[in-house]
Amino acid sequence: MKRLYRILLWLAGIVTLLIIVGALLPGTAAVSRSVTIKAPAGHVFGVLNDLKTYNAWMPWNQLDPAMKIEFSPVTKGRGAYYTWKSDHPKVGNGKLSIIATEPGKLVNTSIEFGGFDRAATAGWELVENNGTTEVTRSMTTDLTHNPFNRWFGLFFDKMIGPDFEKGLAQLKSKIENGSLSVQEPSMTIDQQVRPAFLVLTIMDTAQASGDIGPKLQKAYGEMGKLMNAEKLMMQGMPLAWYYSDKAPYILEAAVAVDKLPANTAGRIHFRKMQAGNAVVAHYFGPYESVSIAYNRIADWIKSNNLKPNGAPYEVYIDDPTTKKSMYEVQTDIVQPVE
Repeated sequence: MKRLYRILLWLAGIVTLLIIVGALLPGTAAVSRSVTIKAPAGHVFGVLNDLKTYNAWMPWNQLDPAMKIEFSPVTKGRGAYYTWKSDHPKVGNGKLSIIATEPGKLVNTSIEFGGFDRAATAGWELVENNGTTEVTRSMTTDLTHNPFNRWFGLFFDKMIGPDFEKGLAQLKSKIENGSLSVQEPSMTIDQQVRPAFLVLTIMDTAQASGDIGPKLQKAYGEMGKLMNAEKLMMQGMPLAWYYSDKAPYILEAAVAVDKLPANTAGRIHFRKMQAGNAVVAHYFGPYESVSIAYNRIADWIKSNNLKPNGAPYEVYIDDPTTKKSMYEVQTDIVQPVE
C-alpha cells in the first residue's frame, strides 16, 4: 500500500512539474516554409486567392477522398471560405477563410479546427524577383494559458512543417508545368494629355471593401438627381478617388458634367479638374485586384523618370452587368504627372 502511495505521489509530482513548466512555455506556436516558383507573383497570387484550386495542391485536402467540402458563394478574395467535414481522425471538421489579400504580395487565412476554441492564422507571402516568386507559407496559433497546449506547441513545427513542404512542392510543380493556372487581369499603360473637366463629387467612407460598391451607387444616384434638377449633362463615365487603401476606406465618387450647377444640395460638391499630363492604365479584371494596376503605374512612372502630380483616380469605362466576365470589364486608372 505504501508503495502504491509513493507511486501516486511520484506521478502527481510529475504532473505538477509538467503543469508548472508548461505554464512557462511560449503562448503561441509558429511554423513557416518557403519555396521559389518560376512564375510571376501575380500568377501565384491568382492561384492562392482562389479556394477552388486548393484541392489540387493542399495536402490536408488530400488526406480523405471522402471529405465533404462546401464553398462560399464567392470563392476568391477576402471573405471567401470553405468548410470541410471528415470522419478521418487526422482531418475532422473545420473552416478555412480568406481574411486579407494584397494582389501579388500576400493571402492571409483563418483556419478553424473542430474542437479548438481559437482559430489559427495562416498565410502566404510573395516576393517577386526577375520573374520568379519566393513563396513563404506560415501559420501561427494561440496556445492559450492551457499548459498542455503549450507542451503541444513544442512539436508544432515538426507536425505541420512536413505538410507545408509537401504543399509548397505540389504548388510549385503544378504552377510551373501549367496544370494549375487561373485567369489574370490584363492591362496596357500609356501617357496622355487629359483635358480640363468639371465634376460633381461626394465624399464618403466605407467600413469594409464590400461596402464600397453600394456607397458609390448611392453617391452616383444622389448626383444623378441633382443633374436632372439642374439640367446638367453627364460627360464621360463615372469616376472615383480613393484616399486610403485599408479600412476604413475614404473615397470620393464623381461625375463629370457639362457646366457649373446653379445650386448644389446636401453633401454634393463641385470642382474643376485642370488639364495636364497623366499616365493611364487600361485595366481589365476584377475590382478587388485593381491594386496591380496602381503598382504597374508606379513602376512605369519611375522607369520613365516622371513624378506624380496629385492623387490618382479611377474611371469606370464598362458596366459589369453588360459583360460575361469581370476580365472583360475595363477600368482606367489615371495618375496625373508633372
